Amino acid sequence: MRLLDARFKYTPSTSTNIVATWKRYGYKPTTEAERQARQRRAMGLPGKDSSVVQLDGAKRMQRGTLRLAANKSAAGEHG
Repeated sequence: MRLLDARFKYTPSTSTNIVATWKRYGYKPTTEAERQARQRRAMGLPGKDSSVVQLDGAKRMQRGTLRLAANKSAAGEHG
């Protein structure tokens, strides 16, 4: 249909329902649960029904502090 056709009905962009327009062409919007699951997978987090046990509260062994050699000069010579 041409713009100058008498049957053409202009719809302002503020009155356009984008979701309805896309649905006419087969678009199916994702649900909130699908969106959250996709984001969890992208971030590498397990899903809600995952059987993996989280060990967030587990403590790790900490290494000692970094120690520097005391008797070396700035040029790397042994003194």
